[in-house]
Amino acid sequence: MSRRGFLGRSVAGASLMAGWPGMQVWGSQGASDMGQLLVTLQLDGGVDVTMFTDPKVNVSNEPKINHWADELEPDQIGGISFAPVARNWELFERFGADLMVVNGVDAQTNSHETGRLFNWTGRNAEGQPSLSALFAAAESPEQPLAYSVFGGVSRTAGIIGYNRFDDLNVLRRLTQPNVDSWSGETKRWEADLARSQQLLEADVSRLLNQSGLSVRERLSMIKFNEARERRDSLSRLAELIPPESEIAPREDLNAGGMNFSSNLKQQMQSALLVFKSGLGSAADLSLGGFDSHEENEPIQEALLSHIYEALVYFWDYAEKLGLADRIFLVMGSDFGRTNFINEGNGKDHWPIGSYVMMERGALWGDRVIGQTDELHFARGIDPATLKVKSNGLIMTPTHVHKAIQEYLDIDGFASDAGFQLGNVESLPLFDPFVGSTT
Repeated sequence: MSRRGFLGRSVAGASLMAGWPGMQVWGSQGASDMGQLLVTLQLDGGVDVTMFTDPKVNVSNEPKINHWADELEPDQIGGISFAPVARNWELFERFGADLMVVNGVDAQTNSHETGRLFNWTGRNAEGQPSLSALFAAAESPEQPLAYSVFGGVSRTAGIIGYNRFDDLNVLRRLTQPNVDSWSGETKRWEADLARSQQLLEADVSRLLNQSGLSVRERLSMIKFNEARERRDSLSRLAELIPPESEIAPREDLNAGGMNFSSNLKQQMQSALLVFKSGLGSAADLSLGGFDSHEENEPIQEALLSHIYEALVYFWDYAEKLGLADRIFLVMGSDFGRTNFINEGNGKDHWPIGSYVMMERGALWGDRVIGQTDELHFARGIDPATLKVKSNGLIMTPTHVHKAIQEYLDIDGFASDAGFQLGNVESLPLFDPFVGSTT
């Protein structure tokens, strides 16, 4: 066993945990309040990365790829080239030094379900935990909110439970079950609550002392008791949740004649407050609407602009909470969109997509790894130098996940838990001395 080996069975969670009886809890004993934190931002539907991090101009005698390319050329800030649309310039001007783009990632599918699974677990079949679940199980398995899900893929493979939220006000009520949400007063007298807890503790102790309990029954009682003992820690989160007037509101977006509603900023706020409370270490965020089979460019531009605004909010709020230096953020999508505009002025599904990784002060920032050709087909790379190479390696999400696991130092844990990513090349994506392909 490695230092992150099996530690035995423990609590599946408090009243907020979505776990299974008898679930194994792996990893370290608990997250340090100075440890690393992981966020995935899942852009559901299929981002047109030729309008974002992998810009393409139109090619003579080929169907048109982008309308913007009729008059504009790709822009570049530092080592990162991008499409001159939406608010991309502002995004890369502010965050370019702290991010890395990985282009030319082949999801090997046009299916949304398979694409999401592959891009967020590293495998294109069921049975692998998501990156966030793996990280939470390794870093903070005993925390009641170790893995928080606000949307997107949330596979756990049984190694940890997860908590699904979609409203910060609901989260406040769940962390304060004995407080009336309207008046702010307690629902029961403190003396009555204390008496009820004493009676419950006596009942649990009596049941545990029964000789006829099965192993499963005894384990369930132990879990229940330990979960109750940890529930008081939820008060730390309750104290952090701001009044309703300071909760990020849902935003309405109009794009290409279609209306979208986004609570992405509130998802971000919620995840950061959970992190600040010290009760968890991983969160999944999501923004949908990218499945632009019609009116591709107006839809993608509106959503990409919203991403910029949300990322500004996220990193500013993280800085305010003193968390910005600890966060590693991964942004990606199901796959890309076709290298031509269809009859509905949209684009259909295309297996080649991109990832964006962000971390403040990243030594590996301001780089683009991987490349596609002029028609957005993935080009092979040399796995040692990451440079384009004829008949070289075509990256898949498995390669990206393996590199992230190594960077986050959870690859040994993944192997011990039986979730190693198979016999694929280890790519030095986070080695700042390995050249960019831009």
